[in-house]
Amino acid sequence: MVTRSLAKRVLPFLVCVAFLLAGIVLAVAGEKSRTAKSQKKTDHKKAFTLYKQKCLLCHDSVADPEKPGRTQDEWLLVLKTMHGYGLDLTAEQTELIGRLLYDLRKGIEKEAG
Repeated sequence: MVTRSLAKRVLPFLVCVAFLLAGIVLAVAGEKSRTAKSQKKTDHKKAFTLYKQKCLLCHDSVADPEKPGRTQDEWLLVLKTMHGYGLDLTAEQTELIGRLLYDLRKGIEKEAG
């Protein structure tokens, strides 16, 4: 009899704790997702600023409808080729601009095979 009344009191408490923990887990997961999206936007802002400083001096635009799309790896190869023409970028900056150029044309670009 004692264990049955104890179970009746403990079970609602455990259910409440389970819902509370589930809510915390969902809140943390949502915050991580928002942080990742915010980080990507920040990276794009940083990359575009860098792109304007380093690339737009010689290139009007990345959107040339006459040329076929590029994969992200092909954009990185283009940037590495530009090093031979005097483009001064670190490996991190090259990666940042390469992701930006690919993301800007996503849907137009072909995927890496």
